[in-house]
Amino acid sequence: MSTKTIGIALVAIGVLVLAISLLADYIGLGSGPAEIGWKQLIGASVGLVVAVVGVVLALRKKKS
Repeated sequence: MSTKTIGIALVAIGVLVLAISLLADYIGLGSGPAEIGWKQLIGASVGLVVAVVGVVLALRKKKS
């Protein structure tokens, strides 16, 4: 599998984790819509880091 493919997959997974973490209260996984909990912040942070790593991998040029 190429680095670009892995990068695109990581971006998709990261964005999905980020979205689920931030929308957890509205889809019934969180404690309440009034506040964002620490677990949601950790999930959002992890999702963001994974997505950024994916973008870097997807845009990285091959060494010749």
